[in-house]
Amino acid sequence: MKGKFKRQVSFLFMVLLAIVLVLTGCTDKGSSGKASSDKAASGSSKSSTKQKPLVIGLAPAGQWQENFNPFSANASGGTNGLIFQPLYYLDPVSGKNTAMLATKFEWTNGNKTLAVTLRDNVKWSDGQDFTADDVIFTFNLLKKYPAADTNGIWKEVSSVEKKGDNEVDFNFDQPNVPFDNYVLGTDIVPQHIWKDLGDPSKAKITQKLAIGTGPYLLESFSPQLYKMKANPKFYGGEYAIKELQFPAFSGNDSEQLALTKGEIDWAGIFIPDADKVYVGTDKEHNKYWFPASNNVTLYPNLTNPILKDINVRKAISLAIDRQKLSDQAASGYDPLSSTTGLILPRDQKWIDPSIPKDQLKFELNQKKAIKTLEDAGYKKGSDGIFVSPSGKKLSFTLQTVSGWTDWATMAQLISQELKSIGIQIKIQQPEQAAYTSNVQGGKFELAISWTNQGPTPYKQYQDLLNSHGGWNLEKWNDPKTDAALKSFQSTTDEAKQKEAINYLQNVMVKQMPVISLVNGPVWYEYRTANYTGWPTEDDPYANPAPFNWPAPAIVLSKLKPAN
Repeated sequence: MKGKFKRQVSFLFMVLLAIVLVLTGCTDKGSSGKASSDKAASGSSKSSTKQKPLVIGLAPAGQWQENFNPFSANASGGTNGLIFQPLYYLDPVSGKNTAMLATKFEWTNGNKTLAVTLRDNVKWSDGQDFTADDVIFTFNLLKKYPAADTNGIWKEVSSVEKKGDNEVDFNFDQPNVPFDNYVLGTDIVPQHIWKDLGDPSKAKITQKLAIGTGPYLLESFSPQLYKMKANPKFYGGEYAIKELQFPAFSGNDSEQLALTKGEIDWAGIFIPDADKVYVGTDKEHNKYWFPASNNVTLYPNLTNPILKDINVRKAISLAIDRQKLSDQAASGYDPLSSTTGLILPRDQKWIDPSIPKDQLKFELNQKKAIKTLEDAGYKKGSDGIFVSPSGKKLSFTLQTVSGWTDWATMAQLISQELKSIGIQIKIQQPEQAAYTSNVQGGKFELAISWTNQGPTPYKQYQDLLNSHGGWNLEKWNDPKTDAALKSFQSTTDEAKQKEAINYLQNVMVKQMPVISLVNGPVWYEYRTANYTGWPTEDDPYANPAPFNWPAPAIVLSKLKPAN
């Protein structure tokens, strides 16, 4: 009797154990899709706890467009740096060079040849080898299809040559030392994929074709959310952060709400009164750092004959209350711009000492603005709006990005201030993709946008003022300006470089090709609840914003799970 009872208990125990195992297997599968993916995501087979995805809040864009083409102005975030990579990255915040697909570069041949040594043992994410042939192919592709050569590489580079298995030489007809930023910063694409895609500026790169050398792979895409997973074949070793998520937001307000609720780990948006609104909701984990980065600038389209008149640009500038822009649109986070376009105090050593100190600051004088227009022959109509000598009303559209609340407020304030002197402004707020297309294509009259930055003021001036500059939205075209930029390019002597920068400062002050408004900080919010290792003011190892590609690849390489 006793033995029979034991057998019954043993049988019942085995049945219960089997049921528990089955239910456990169902639970694991239901929560993650399959148990093995949990282990891969955590980076350890010893733990069944799935690592939380790192959620990145990029600039609000309404809905995502599936565009992972590194040669597109509207490429999805992460295309540059996470999927495709350049040879090097020079960070404007830290000033450090970061090797990516190259390990060394140097100027030779009297500064006419940029010799680049490539990294060994790199593979494309489909398993094929990365070689010097891919580099040669990429640059020749830009030569064949100039629309994709947005940085004007082939206006400066005369030839690209393969030297051995792991060296590529970029030859110039004349020295252009700072242009190494553009060459080294060009994303390299795989020849075996792109040789059949035609014009790279028009190539539609979806998940299937997003084959790169970077630390992440595109895992899935929808207009509301796309995901990336760590690339196990990455030459630097698989990143500790296994999954990234990029949710779409309609505007700053919705993204800010998600951030304050702890649903986003990393963002780069303007938050009014960040200490109270953001940090105050979780003082232990919610952090921010807003280092000065660029100029928020009012771009006039100089192909418009009225805006080409410097008197109109001066009047517009005189009417704008920049302190009000900073206080009301940016909670005082935006320092006021210098008339030179330099970012102060960062660029203090570059200031031209011959410019009087009172001319380094913008003047606010609406009476003077009106007189400037009247003296130039403009007259107010019966509706209070000025009319040009040729009979055209001073009425312009002003474009900014839908959902970018700080810029939207600036646009409203500018509209009010210009109306008070007799200039009519109609605000347009297209979504980001359309806005970028418009400003780069010259389809605007006035637009608020940014300037590009580098380790010296050269890059900002080059992109902004060179007749072939990469961000010359206003279409400034002046041979003397181009000559000053070329003078800077030809030398490593800082004294001679300063002479060139002095000339360019005077162009900004006296000819006002664009109208600087405020210094734009790098908007950067982060949470330490799930991940640690973020750049800070005390450790500014990279540009911290999640949208300044390819810098986020460097940040992600430093991050670790918090537990």
